[in-house]
Formats: sequence, structure tokens, C-alpha cells
Amino acid sequence: MRPRTQIAALAVVVIIAIGTTALPAMAGTTDSSTGSFNLGNAAPSVTVALYESNENTSVSQMTPPTEYAVKIDVSDSNTLNDIDEIKVVIKKDGYSGNDDVHNQSTYKWTPSGDWQLVGPTDTGWSLETSSEPDDLTATADTWWLHFKPSKVATEADWDINVTVNDGTATDTGSVQDIPMQLYIEISAINASYSFKGVNLNTTANPIKDPGDGNIQVTAIANGAYKLQSKTNTTWTGQNTSDVATVDPGTGTLDDGEIRLIDNAANNYDGGSKVKTDEYQPIAGYDPLSGPTDENGASLAIYQWLDVAAEGLLPDTYQGTYYVQIADA
Repeated sequence: MRPRTQIAALAVVVIIAIGTTALPAMAGTTDSSTGSFNLGNAAPSVTVALYESNENTSVSQMTPPTEYAVKIDVSDSNTLNDIDEIKVVIKKDGYSGNDDVHNQSTYKWTPSGDWQLVGPTDTGWSLETSSEPDDLTATADTWWLHFKPSKVATEADWDINVTVNDGTATDTGSVQDIPMQLYIEISAINASYSFKGVNLNTTANPIKDPGDGNIQVTAIANGAYKLQSKTNTTWTGQNTSDVATVDPGTGTLDDGEIRLIDNAANNYDGGSKVKTDEYQPIAGYDPLSGPTDENGASLAIYQWLDVAAEGLLPDTYQGTYYVQIADA
């Protein structure tokens, strides 16, 4: 029985020794040091393309005042939040001046200001609904600039230049030599006119109403243009239904015939005989240089009436005189 008692006593001694061991006193057991590194800037990258307003179909020419969309693909390894500004300059090829309704328009995107038309303001150049990426924490995405050129943006080749700036570095992209197609428009200020009292066997009867003796039209064009005219084959009496036949030739008028002469100057002898089967240029208005301003050019067309010696009843005769604007 003695050996078992010794073993038990030894076990007690071991337990007491462990329980009464004293640990040394300690202060803070951890500390830290701040590390840092300087991350260099990665330059942005941009590519540019021109699309129809549906953003699906690429285009190679422009026609005022149609809406178009500039596709601007941007990448930046520092994320798109690094982009400070996107500047888009749409200009006539070779032009180097300020924003101008005929030659240049500038647009800008910033994170705080979204898309803006910088200039020219108060013109036909417009900023349409445009967009930016939804997630600027991405490293690549697309901006869309929608715009309309003015009706008088010069008929010529145009360039679209895009500059992306991240505050430290820039990149540029462009679409070059995009033809701006001809745009022409005409409207009549005087919807009607009259020679008033006219006798048989007379020539060079001028317009009496309006009182200035001419027909006013307004022409809008972004390039060289011309005015052309023609008239009905016959003018009809409003009370008798008698018919006056228009002779566009140069010979003597036959019975029942009339002839119209028009030009840009108040000069019967310098006028052109108005045709009935096709448009022909109006003397003095072929060609005219463009572009006009956005309000258009106000042009006066003088007109005279020759009447045959006989063959027409007394009446008020009416016909239609057509004026057309065309590419010169």
C-alpha cells in the first residue's frame, strides 16, 4: 500500500507548483508603423465614332438639322472617376477660329455639370438628350453626345475632335472628313400678287400689288444655291372660265396668249421668259453664294406680264407661279 501513497503525494506537489508560479509584469505588447506608396497616374484612352440618333447605325455624312450621336469610348486604369472633362469640337475642316454658327460648335462633359453646349449659343446648333456611364467606378465605358447641326452649318467636310482630360494627362480621338450635305429651304413672304388693270396688246406690265412691284421670298442655305421658277400652262378667268395660254417663247404672242418675265433686278429687258414645263433659273439669282444666316436671305423677284393683241375676254385671270431653291 505504501507505493500508492507516494504517487498520490507527488501528484499533489505538481499541482501546487503550477498554481503558484508568478508571471512577469508587462506593458503594451503590440505597436504599429504607417506605410505608404505613391500610385502613378494612368493616362486615359479614347476612340470616337459617329452614329445616327438611334445609336445603332454608323454614318459617314451629316445633313442639317438632323440629330446625330457621337460615340465616345473611354478607358482609364484609375477608373472613370478619374476623368475631369470630355471636350467635343465639331468643326469645318481647316477652320481654326471661335465657335461660329457656320463653322464650329463645342460641347463639354464634366462630372458636376453633365453635358453642356459651350457654343455657339442661341443658334440652331443644339444639345439633345445625351448620356454618361452608369458606373464610373468601372475602368472603361461609353459616353454619348447627341446634337443637331444648324441649318446653315457650311456645306463642306467636317471633323469631330474629342479630348479626354483626367487632370494630369489627356488623350484625343477624332472622326475626320465627314461631308456636311447641302441644306436649302425657301418660303414665300407674298402668297399672292396682282398686275391689276391690264389691257390687250400690252407688254411689260409690272406687279402692282404688292406696291413695291416684287414678290418676296426667304431662302436659307448652307452653300451656294440658285432660284428657279415656272408657271402653269394656262391661267383661268374666274368669272368666264376663259383660258389664257402661257407662251414661254420669244416670238409674237398668238391670240389668247400671255407671257411672264422675271428677274432679280427691276429690269424687264434683262428678264427671263418663265417656262411651263420645267424650272429655269431666275436671272440674277443663279448662282448665289452661301451660307445665309439662320434667318435666311430675303430676295425680291420682279415680274412682268405681256398680253396678246386679242382673243381674251375681260376677266380676272389666275394661275400659279412656282419658285424653287436648288443646288448651284
